[in-house]
Amino acid sequence: MIQIKSDHDEFYQIFNASVDGMYVIARDFTVLRVNDAFTNMTGISRESIEGKKCNEVLNDAICIKTDCPLCRVLETNQTYNTNVILKNCTNDSRYYVLTATPLRDSEERVFGVINSFKDITEYKHLEQQLTNVNQTLEKRVADRTKELKQREDQLIRLLYADSLTGLPNRLCLLRDLNKSAVPVVALINIDGFEQINNFYGYTAGDAILLNLARLLSNTLPSKAYQLYRIHADEYAIFLDAKRAANLPVILNDFEQLSRHITALIPATKFTNRNQAVMLRVTMGIAFATDPDPEKLVIKADIALREARCRRKPFLFFKETEEIGARYHDNIKLASILQDAIKHDRIVPYFQPIYNHEQPHSKHYEVLARLIDNSGNVISPFQFINIAKVTRQYPAITKAIVQKSFALFKDRPDEISINLDIDDMEDIQTTEMIHTELTKHNIADRVVFEVLENHRLENHTEAVNFLKTLKAAGCKLAVDDFGSGYSNFSYVLSLDFDYLKIDASLIKNIDQDAHSQAIVKSIVTFARDMGIKTIAEFVHSESVFSTVKDYNIDFSQGFYIARPEPWPVN
Repeated sequence: MIQIKSDHDEFYQIFNASVDGMYVIARDFTVLRVNDAFTNMTGISRESIEGKKCNEVLNDAICIKTDCPLCRVLETNQTYNTNVILKNCTNDSRYYVLTATPLRDSEERVFGVINSFKDITEYKHLEQQLTNVNQTLEKRVADRTKELKQREDQLIRLLYADSLTGLPNRLCLLRDLNKSAVPVVALINIDGFEQINNFYGYTAGDAILLNLARLLSNTLPSKAYQLYRIHADEYAIFLDAKRAANLPVILNDFEQLSRHITALIPATKFTNRNQAVMLRVTMGIAFATDPDPEKLVIKADIALREARCRRKPFLFFKETEEIGARYHDNIKLASILQDAIKHDRIVPYFQPIYNHEQPHSKHYEVLARLIDNSGNVISPFQFINIAKVTRQYPAITKAIVQKSFALFKDRPDEISINLDIDDMEDIQTTEMIHTELTKHNIADRVVFEVLENHRLENHTEAVNFLKTLKAAGCKLAVDDFGSGYSNFSYVLSLDFDYLKIDASLIKNIDQDAHSQAIVKSIVTFARDMGIKTIAEFVHSESVFSTVKDYNIDFSQGFYIARPEPWPVN
């Protein structure tokens, strides 16, 4: 056995005082010395180990026979590190870093090693905890990512799908047209479908629309043809012609398909409670070799309208002088509208609503105007339909709401704003309205006007939105009441605050006995229900005087004042 010299006493003092378990092994595997920490760590006494071969007295966890630290040091002449797990006296597992350090004589020859065991159990536990936390976080992130992806997929489906039929919608059609180099599209519009809704009810109308969607889907010649529902009573068929050279054959196929559809639908009985409902449709077909989906849909719509005017079942769009001029006017107005929105030139005009009982109180209807780049003022009658066709209508509502609310936030006056069914069913628009109401604290001074002919009974989202407006403190008005089928129960069901009597009943009320009788019944009903009445189209002193005589609460029209930008005189 190699003897340890007495001049190493200081070394052995440090050796014995170390908190790390340590033992010294000679080249021949004899254990020369162990320290107190080692005996405490392993439960092995000095007497049972010192002077004996390590591979005989130490267990496999300490004396790693398959990868012997001493052998490693002798082979490499360098310090060797490895991790080991040992059982303590209570049989608990502890983690250690085993470091085998070479011991050298005066000639730098390795005569043995000193093995030290550094306890890293707490570190390992913390590492495991951190690993567990990371795994938990990774799982949460993965689950959240999956959830967000599912929501995104759901929103995309909602964005591009019609809620009633499940067919792709208008937005999806525009997207698909934009991807096609040579798209062909046919629009299919049900003739007089509004009368069917009014006669049979909206539930029956929806059932008919679903049945028609199934019929059209089964009529398409192949999967290359895609069916869409792009509006309440309007469908579209799209086919990608791929190349212009294919157009003659494809247009001939579309002509045959259009003949078949416009003959098949009138011959099909759509039933409602065992009663046959007859439908007719008109179609317009267009194709394009330029990548502008909006233009193509407008072309097809012009062809459809032209077919209806000529009492034809369908027509292909052709650039005749008259239709071309109309088409270019539409495109030009769409471009003007887009430019006005981009440069913030959609502005509110205000028309006073005169209170007969309190002439000094102020109430205004807010009306949209478009200012073109030359400063000309364009009426909404010229651009609203174009805005809806080109999907720019929400931007108009947003501009009018934000600008009028900001202008009247500190004024006591009441303002009225028109809402379309598209506004009430557009999530972004409804959220924007509630945000602006809260931002300006103006709800108690805002009246939202809804056209009577919107017939909201089967538009659940719109009805719910109107109820949230009432709950927020806003008032509601029925616009153009009496213009057609006047539904008094409809007025009561949504707790309207104002009835705006339609211009058709007011403009000749000073002379027309029929108008007078209808207006009297409307006013009587409204007063009994505690609803205020507003006469529209008060254009002369005689009409104004008659309106007051019939106890109508408010007057609005050119006799009172024309719509003007703020401030209004």
